[in-house]
Amino acid sequence: MGDESYTAITMKAVRIHEFGGPEVLQCEEAPAPEPAEGEVRVRVHAAAVNPVDGKIRTGKFHLFRPDLPAILGRDLSGVIERVAPGVKNLKIGDEVFGMIGYERGAYADLAVALPIELAHKPAVLDHLHAAGIGVAGLTAWQSLFDHGELRAGQRVLIHGGGGGVGHFAVQLAVLHGAQVIATAGPQDIDFVRALGAARVINYKTQRFEEIARDIDLVLDLIAGETRERSWQVLKPRGLMVSTLGEPQPPENAPVGVRGRATVVRSEAGQLAEIAALAASGQLRIEVNATYPLSEAREAHAQMENAHSRGKIILQVRD
Repeated sequence: MGDESYTAITMKAVRIHEFGGPEVLQCEEAPAPEPAEGEVRVRVHAAAVNPVDGKIRTGKFHLFRPDLPAILGRDLSGVIERVAPGVKNLKIGDEVFGMIGYERGAYADLAVALPIELAHKPAVLDHLHAAGIGVAGLTAWQSLFDHGELRAGQRVLIHGGGGGVGHFAVQLAVLHGAQVIATAGPQDIDFVRALGAARVINYKTQRFEEIARDIDLVLDLIAGETRERSWQVLKPRGLMVSTLGEPQPPENAPVGVRGRATVVRSEAGQLAEIAALAASGQLRIEVNATYPLSEAREAHAQMENAHSRGKIILQVRD
C-alpha cells in the first residue's frame, strides 16, 4: 500500500506483565497488532487514562481480567493507517477517536478498532481533547439518556460533578433542559457552577440530602455511603442510575423508586453527537493533565492519589 506502517512489526506500548500498582506499567517494545477482517488500525496520537484502567491493572476488575502481558487503555484519538477488508465509511488518513474493547489496548503507538468504536474527529478538536471523550462521555450520555430517561424540566442530582464522567454529565443534562444539582469538592465548586449546574453542593462541608429535594434522577458515580444517603432525595417513582453496580432501594426509600446499573458500551453515533457539541463550543472537555506515553506510571499515580478535575491524557505522538 505504500505506507511504511503496513510493515510495522513492533511498536512502543505500555504493558503490564503482572497485576499491581502503577509500578507494574512498563513502556516497552511490543508486537504491532494486525487488523482482522472488519477492523482498522489506528496510529494513536493520544489516549485517555480512566479509573477502569487502574482496576484492570490491579487484576480486580470484575468484568475483565486480561491475559498477560496486556496493554491497557480504551480511549484513543488518532489517524487510520490500515483498513482491513469488510470496512465501510472509514479510510486511510481519516482522523478518528473513540473507545475500543478492553482486550486491545490504547496505550500504544498502534491500536486495532472496530468501526462501531470510532467516530470521525472534528477538525477543530485536537487529539488530546478528542481522546478524552470515549469512556467518560459515553458513560455520561448513556447514564442520563439511555438508562436515566432524562427529560427536559426534570431535576437531576449528579455526584462528583467535577470528575471525568461528572463534568460531561453536568453539561449534557443542562443542554437537555434539566435542572442540575451537583456535588463537588471545594476546589471544583466554581468549575462545576461554570458548567451550568444550578446548585453546587460542597460535599466536604454540606449534607446534600439537606439541600436536594424532589429529585427525578440521581447519577451515582461514588457508591458507598453517598449512594445510600441519596435514596432519600428522590421523589416517588424517581430513578437512581449507578456506574458502580446495581443500586438496591432500602425499605424506607420513597415509594416506587428504582435503581439501575450502567455499563458503558461503544456507540459511534453517540460519540459523534458528543464531539459535535464540543466542536460547536457547547461542551467543554476539561483536560487536567497530560503525560508522555513513557510516564503512564505517573499518570496512574495522579489518577489514584491526587484529585483530578476532568481528564488525564497520555500524549502518544506530537
